[in-house]
Amino acid sequence: MTADETRGRLLDAAVRVFELKGYEGATVSLIAKEAGVTTGAIYAHYSGKAELLVDAIRMNGERATASLFRTDGPGGTAGMLLALGARLLHRDPEEGTLLIEALLAGRRDPGLAEVVTGAVAERSEGIAALLAEAQRAGELTDDVSSAAAARFMLMLGLGSMLVSELDLPAVDLSDWNTFIDRLVGAFTPEPAHVQTAPTQTGPTQPAPRQGEPS
Repeated sequence: MTADETRGRLLDAAVRVFELKGYEGATVSLIAKEAGVTTGAIYAHYSGKAELLVDAIRMNGERATASLFRTDGPGGTAGMLLALGARLLHRDPEEGTLLIEALLAGRRDPGLAEVVTGAVAERSEGIAALLAEAQRAGELTDDVSSAAAARFMLMLGLGSMLVSELDLPAVDLSDWNTFIDRLVGAFTPEPAHVQTAPTQTGPTQPAPRQGEPS
């Protein structure tokens, strides 16, 4: 295997082991066994499991960004935001397992917390850049900060990971989609107003009284 192939195998194995065992229970030897390599192969690429975890989160983030944040579909950027908003309601709980494990482990490991924060910040900056590009193209209104909107989206995404773990009452899908449509609609340009009658240019004349000639 090439170095890139080994690294890819290690990352895929690390995701599975971290999700199954958690950060504390995942050992370098377990990850090596899952990947079918030696522990030496792991240390040839990473200083330890903390660095491996962060790289796995980054890889998953890049994959998610490539698959979710696509603006070449129907509706462009606005359509993408509508699809993302609808997806929040029925999120697969396993999607956020890796990041949740990292956040929890980071509370006990300041070094890990720092690198996890950096990886999440990269995601937020990427979303902000995408929104800013849509604003320049006129797809979204430019009267709000793209950085603030990206932070809001990040908070929604992280919150949906936690909510998906709870057995909360279902929300009507139609009601949810209506809400998301209103929310996204607030950031899309107003359609041009089409006049249905000619504009009055002269002074307004009083309407004739009944029985009087017009």
